[in-house]
Amino acid sequence: MDINTDKIKELADLAIEKQLAELIVQDGDKSVTIKLPGYNLPHVIHQASGPQQVVYTPPAPGPIAELPSVSSHTVPVETPKPHSDDRLYKITSPMVGSFYSAPSPDSPPYVAVGQNISKGQVVCIIEAMKMMNELESEVSGKVVRVLVENGQPVEFGQVIMLVEPT
Repeated sequence: MDINTDKIKELADLAIEKQLAELIVQDGDKSVTIKLPGYNLPHVIHQASGPQQVVYTPPAPGPIAELPSVSSHTVPVETPKPHSDDRLYKITSPMVGSFYSAPSPDSPPYVAVGQNISKGQVVCIIEAMKMMNELESEVSGKVVRVLVENGQPVEFGQVIMLVEPT
């Protein structure tokens, strides 16, 4: 299995951001499991999209559970530490749906990392029940990070972009 450490780091960051106890990504016969210490394993949510399957377990309240032994393809992850993202504005999804970075597959994305945006500028589309909803920025600033991949499902309130306000 070819190991793409950048992709694993991205998955680990996602697990930390969402405070997931476990994140399993499968693509055919290849899989990667990321387990975070300090969370119980209450239930698993499955989401299938073509040949790739993502399985994750959200955190549960209560005492810290003892995690099972680590499999050979598990990547240990440090617990999150506070960092300077407090100064960044978080653009969140106003609904459950699918994230689209561009108006069509042939079009360039609305915004890119490093780009300056204006208040009221469309930054993405959230599709919900066949309705395309343009999401506008509530601040002017510089796009620091896009946390969602094109076509990925998003939850209500999920942070999808970080903007450094100007």
